[in-house]
Amino acid sequence: MAIASIILVTIVYSVSWFNIGSLYYLMGPDLQGGVSGLGTLTSAFFVGIGLLQIPGGILAARWGPRRVLLTGLLVAFVAELCVSFSSRLIDIEILRFVTGAGLAFVFAPSIVIITRVRGGRSGSGAGIVQSSFGVGGLLGLFGWTLLGSVAGWRVSVALSGILLLLGGIVLALFIPKDEQRFNLSLEKFANLLKEKNLIMIGLSLLSPNMGNILVFSFMPYYLEKSFGEAAAIAGLIASAVVVVPIFSAHLGGMLYDKTRRLRLLMTATGFAISTSLVLCAAPSILFITPGVLLAGFMFGIGPTTGIAAAKDLNAFEKEYDSLAVAWINAISLACSFWPPLVFSYLANSFGYFQAWLGGAAISLSLLIPMLLLPKKVSPRLQ
Repeated sequence: MAIASIILVTIVYSVSWFNIGSLYYLMGPDLQGGVSGLGTLTSAFFVGIGLLQIPGGILAARWGPRRVLLTGLLVAFVAELCVSFSSRLIDIEILRFVTGAGLAFVFAPSIVIITRVRGGRSGSGAGIVQSSFGVGGLLGLFGWTLLGSVAGWRVSVALSGILLLLGGIVLALFIPKDEQRFNLSLEKFANLLKEKNLIMIGLSLLSPNMGNILVFSFMPYYLEKSFGEAAAIAGLIASAVVVVPIFSAHLGGMLYDKTRRLRLLMTATGFAISTSLVLCAAPSILFITPGVLLAGFMFGIGPTTGIAAAKDLNAFEKEYDSLAVAWINAISLACSFWPPLVFSYLANSFGYFQAWLGGAAISLSLLIPMLLLPKKVSPRLQ
């Protein structure tokens, strides 16, 4: 039941991650935001989830991952409920920051718990969490598009928050209580943050994260406004970016566990993400759909590989695992706030064609840190 609880929490966590992108076709006219409003809401969320990764990792190391998970779910639940009652875009931007901050306390502790339950297999543990994230993404993008068309965006956002609360209750019932509190060494913590390979992994993960963010945030709105697609069709196409990782994340975990070829797996991810965004720039659904599918496939491979490698590269006690995962997430997610702003600026000023190509160019530039990664990573002794 411990693994099932983590899977459930990851699914509802993912719904709150993706729901604004699928509901913005209703929120935009109500809040008078336009595509720039969508850009700022997306950026606010990633600033929150990025900046709070390290504090969440520290708390997980000192208090235990279970306590931190429950705290994060409660904070995100309150923020989502407040969003459903808000009428001003600026208020929702602040609340999306708070939602991101709460969810920052969820991901790294989940990886640590499930890896321990799975007997220390970092690749397969990360793959399970990434696959569950994809299931929640399908609900958040496609399911919440349909829900919003029936119940409205406010009820839909409120339901996202209620699911977070229910997930926390299940977690509290089935995850064993944390062990005795751990005394964190500031010297080891500082050395962990200075580890070059972890920094390079964090920068490398910006590429698949950015591809995923641009597709799930902007694709539904783009298809509705530029192609006249119905909200359900637009949501279905965009949801492929999170459906495909349900399967490819598990593949990525197995590939990493079998080969340990960190540099190869990450550079392949970078090239593929750039190609996918070029396809999204094409003025035809026949090209856009394969682009979304490719972005989703590599989003399953890249982050799963990076997360698993981060745990293996932690040279200290197991309590520092959550900090290693939190550190690479902090780098990649905190750096993810600006691509949506750049994309919305390019879309407003020049058009969506230039915006998608701009995203592809940024992704291609991120091959540099990928080439600085170690070729192989040795398995961590448990």
